[in-house]
Amino acid sequence: MPTTEEITAAQDSLRDLFFALAFDPDGVEAAAQADAALDALDELLAADAS
Repeated sequence: MPTTEEITAAQDSLRDLFFALAFDPDGVEAAAQADAALDALDELLAADAS
């Protein structure tokens, strides 16, 4: 079960990457990182719900 700190860190990371995409919407690397961060957050939230 993930800790609150792990979930908060994943949320913060995802937020930061979305801001990066706002400044560079064509940024392939930022988009890939945001996608991976979203997957990681989904996994943490799924584990938290179990």
